[in-house]
Amino acid sequence: MSEVFIYLGMFIMYIIGIDGGGTRTVGILTTETGERLAQVESRASNYHVVGEVETQAVLEKVIGELREKVGILSTDSIRFCLGMAGLGRAEDKKIIGKICGELGISENRILTHDAHIALVGGTEKQQGVIVISGTGAIAYGINADGKEARASGWGHLLGDEGSGYDIAMKGLRAVARAADGRDRPTELTNRILNELELNAPADLIRWTHTASRDTIAQLSEIVFDAARTMDGTAEQIVNAAAEELVCAANSVVKQLEFVGAFDIVLSGGNLIHQTIFAEKLRRQLAKIAPEASVVLPKHEPAYGGVLLARDSF
Repeated sequence: MSEVFIYLGMFIMYIIGIDGGGTRTVGILTTETGERLAQVESRASNYHVVGEVETQAVLEKVIGELREKVGILSTDSIRFCLGMAGLGRAEDKKIIGKICGELGISENRILTHDAHIALVGGTEKQQGVIVISGTGAIAYGINADGKEARASGWGHLLGDEGSGYDIAMKGLRAVARAADGRDRPTELTNRILNELELNAPADLIRWTHTASRDTIAQLSEIVFDAARTMDGTAEQIVNAAAEELVCAANSVVKQLEFVGAFDIVLSGGNLIHQTIFAEKLRRQLAKIAPEASVVLPKHEPAYGGVLLARDSF
C-alpha cells in the first residue's frame, strides 16, 4: 500500500537528500517542507572509487535505514535528490540512473553532482559560487540565468589543487626534499614521522605507496598545524593552496559574469575547520570579487539536496 497519505485532501510527501562522496555518504529525510526527521551516514558511494555494486549497496542501505527510522513502507511518497561525486556527466547520470531504477527510484528523483547540492545547501538558493576544499577540491557556480561553470575538480591525479590531498602530498614531498638537502629543513619531517610512527624519511616510500588517497589527505592537518607555528615550508604550502582555490573561484566568477551582489560559499573540511586558511581565501576573494559576500555554508550538502528537491518538484 502506498505511503502517500491523504489529509484534508492533500498528499503528505517526504524528501530524501543524499550526499554521496568518495569518503562517506550522508542521507537526510525530511517532510515536504524541509523538517528533518532522520539522518544516516554510511561508507563511500562514489562509483568511480568503489564500483557500481558497492554504490548500489550503500544507497540501498542509506535509503532503507532512513525509511525504517520514520516507518515509511515504500518509496512512492518520497522525492529524491542524489548529489553524487562526478555526477555532472551524462554517462555518470546514466549509470546512477540505472542503479536508482534497480532500487525502485524511477520517478520523483533529481540526479546531480555533489558541488551542486553543496551550493544550494550553502546559500539556500540556486545562485552563487562555492569553493570546496576537502579530500578533493573544486569551484562551482550558477548565475541568475541558470548558467553553470566549474573549475578544478579534475581528481587527485590531474589536479585538485588546494585540496587536502594536494596539501598533504606537498608536505610529504617537502620532507623528501629536506632529507636530500635539496631544500631547507622543516618541522614537517618530525611531525609527519611521529604521526605515522615511522623512523626515517625513507620509510615514507613504502607508506605512501600503500596508503589510500583519503589517508594521505588527512596529513593536511599536520601541514596546517606546522604553518600555525610559523614553519616556513608549511606556510608556503598553505599559501599556495589558497592561491589555487582563489584561481579556480576567479575562473568561475569570470565565466558566469555575475551582475550585482552574490555569495561565495567556503565549504569542505579544510575551509570549515581551518580558520586561518579560510581567512586567507576571504581576503583574496574580496580583491577579485568585491561585490561578493564570502560566507560559510548555511546547511550541509545533503540538506542542500532536500532543498533542491523541495523547490524543483
